[in-house]
Amino acid sequence: MPTTRSQRARGRGGAHARGRGGPPVSQGTSAPADPVQGHSGLFYSLRDMSPASANRAISGIRADFFVDRVRRHESEHGAYFAFQLNRPVSVRIYNPIERDQHVECTCEEYQATRAICTHIYWLFDGLNALLDASSASATDGLGRVDIITRASTLYGVIGSQLPSLPTFLNASRDELASDSDDAVEAILSPRSPDVRAEQVRDMLSVFDNATLPDEFGKDLTDVASDESPEHFYVPDSLTATIYRLATRDESVFKRLRRVISYDTCANAHFSKLRTRARDVFVKLDSYVEDGGSESNNQDVPKTAKMLRFVVDQICQARNLRASNGPLSPAVVTKVAEILTEIFQEVCNRNEDVYYRIDWDRGTRDDEPERNRNLYAYLIRDPPRFASSAPIWMKETFVIDRLRQTPANEWMHLIERFTNLMDQMRDFASDGDHPPLAYTKLEQMVQDYTAEAFEPSSSSVQRRPTLEDQRESQRRRLE
Repeated sequence: MPTTRSQRARGRGGAHARGRGGPPVSQGTSAPADPVQGHSGLFYSLRDMSPASANRAISGIRADFFVDRVRRHESEHGAYFAFQLNRPVSVRIYNPIERDQHVECTCEEYQATRAICTHIYWLFDGLNALLDASSASATDGLGRVDIITRASTLYGVIGSQLPSLPTFLNASRDELASDSDDAVEAILSPRSPDVRAEQVRDMLSVFDNATLPDEFGKDLTDVASDESPEHFYVPDSLTATIYRLATRDESVFKRLRRVISYDTCANAHFSKLRTRARDVFVKLDSYVEDGGSESNNQDVPKTAKMLRFVVDQICQARNLRASNGPLSPAVVTKVAEILTEIFQEVCNRNEDVYYRIDWDRGTRDDEPERNRNLYAYLIRDPPRFASSAPIWMKETFVIDRLRQTPANEWMHLIERFTNLMDQMRDFASDGDHPPLAYTKLEQMVQDYTAEAFEPSSSSVQRRPTLEDQRESQRRRLE
């Protein structure tokens, strides 16, 4: 069964006390003990390895290399991530879909023998621990087949973690273990009673499909710390009873938290916000179809304001949760997808929403066109707000928020961004410039591609820009 990072850190003993590189490795012909522990704390089996290969593997997994940078490249052999070490040496992990030989190194040893070198062993150990340690165990091997197979499963994860990889790989593994455990412990056992009560409400709100965590449990009451257990019981309310137990009994709280994880709460929170955004669009459609009423007077300006507010709620929740504890890649990428979905739906509503109505709106003849078109109100020609208005009312809708998040959270949406830019450009009248949202989104994508896709050493040609790619596509269609 895999060990946790904290268990590995506590179980390293004297090997790490003697330095980051571990004890000296015998260069004799006898096979080392099996399994062996790497610099990350993970254990590996040396099955089916010769003594010479086993000793080279141990030297690698206990080495002390340094990653200067990680970049994605394109070459005639396929796409690959290059880990530039401080030797200088580059370890390359290829897209397994495009190439069978998934891993190679530019060092002399590998180029001469094509045998797995110390650099590959070192990187393999680090990636195992930092990216997918949950599935690494003492039965993992270090032979060529094991590493190539494992690397193919790590390729996609590397892309999602690209910006932070050098920092993680270069940090002391013991420090990373301590930091990670501190973060988990803070979630499992918060010291402040107010924080614990807030987290209990967060967990219990998962079972309510509509109520957000900060709206949930306003009627829940705590009990004094010196009260006896029978006072925890609340007649006719299992939720209130659990709330009192979890806020006062640390063991109950920890068990509840292990069942309802931090990621589970975050995922439920953002799913509810996605539903609220969709409901805003539904309410506008209902208003247009049936006319205004006391319960629904949500015209285009009110819809635009509600959407801006929901976008702000989503981003505030993302930032607050990220500051309180680690969020998985699945959660933060979901946030980017929800924001993009909202922007896409607004783009799909570039029309006069009232052109088919059969009821009198009682509007003036000089009504601004944006008041009848949601796309115009939020993206093409948004109104100017007073300086005292909240920031979320004045920012470039959605795009400013996406630009504030790390690229690894939205880079999987590049194709959707390109389609949105095409849509906004097509909406622009002859001679008119696309909206500011288009310009900012295009710059965001170009900055990312310039950083993540550098020209490979096998080619001196510059990487085509988005405009180059569009022009090429237009020519093929002609």
